[in-house]
Amino acid sequence: AIANGVAEADLVLKPSDYLNIKELPSWSNTEQIALRGEVRFPGTYPIQRGETLRSVISRAGGLTELAFTAGSVFTREDLRGREQQQLDLLATRMQSDLATLALQGAQANQTGTAQSLSVGQSLLAQLKSAKAVGRLVIDLDQVLASQPGSDQDVILRDGDVLAVPRLRQEVTVIGEVQTNTSHLYQRGLARSDYIAQSGGMTRKADDGQIYVVRANGSVLANGGSSRWFKSSMDMKPGDTIVVPLDTERMPTLPLWQAVTQIIYNIAIAAAAVNSF
Repeated sequence: AIANGVAEADLVLKPSDYLNIKELPSWSNTEQIALRGEVRFPGTYPIQRGETLRSVISRAGGLTELAFTAGSVFTREDLRGREQQQLDLLATRMQSDLATLALQGAQANQTGTAQSLSVGQSLLAQLKSAKAVGRLVIDLDQVLASQPGSDQDVILRDGDVLAVPRLRQEVTVIGEVQTNTSHLYQRGLARSDYIAQSGGMTRKADDGQIYVVRANGSVLANGGSSRWFKSSMDMKPGDTIVVPLDTERMPTLPLWQAVTQIIYNIAIAAAAVNSF
């Protein structure tokens, strides 16, 4: 009432009185999100506590007609920090396992141990140099179509970044193929067709563990059990086909297969983020 100018509510202060004026909650904690790419008005936007992605995109004028929503990249800072901690722990564990393998190989004089160590050390070097991205896989079309309060929307946090690319027309093939490259998407071509266009697989490829990373970051894997997945999977623009290294042909560490997938997935996510 005093702040509103009500004179009757005012008090005369006396010696030894205490007057405490409290700060409004979260007044100084301005949180922000960055919108990049095919947004009508890209930039950095302040957000309120509890505000959602759909709300901020609406304030930014929505998306352009060239927006490729399926390839949107949403990153979050605290996710990046946790992922980096896991990468560092995994590198430490793999380094210990490599030392154990080297000692066992020296004692048993096993053939192939030197080759296994060489592959393992290469993977370890890639793992140590990998930097976490903190990507959160979202369905931006569902976010935009959601109703207020829907579970499909994303409650924002300070430091979040949404990058919306322009329409894509390529399918990329990486890993153990003759040529790592991108091909113009053609309706009706299967996963195996794009691999063939890349020169086919190398002798070190694990054809039973090939997987596809969709443009939004989700992973589709078959574990070598589905013939349909191997030959007739429906490919989409922006997909990345990953042909991993066959680690079962040599004395391997339990982590190797997981490490190879992590390295590829980080590379794909980093490439998507760095394209803006």
